[in-house]
Amino acid sequence: MDTKRLDDLEEVIAHQDKQIQDLSDMIIAQNKDIERLQREIVKLGGKIKELEQVSQKDDGEGLSLLEQALRDKPPHY
Repeated sequence: MDTKRLDDLEEVIAHQDKQIQDLSDMIIAQNKDIERLQREIVKLGGKIKELEQVSQKDDGEGLSLLEQALRDKPPHY
């Protein structure tokens, strides 16, 4: 095999290694984002449940948050 062809193959392999590493880094960053968003969803879900429990204790009507928001419109509407 001539040296030119060998050099070309080495160059292709080097580019592929770089692309693989870039993709791996991207997957790691996306995984961190997904984990952060999942924690945020759990936290927001807990806040919603807490708000629903507080609202049910206050008026005992058992309305959903949407129903309460519609019922308690600000005076300018």
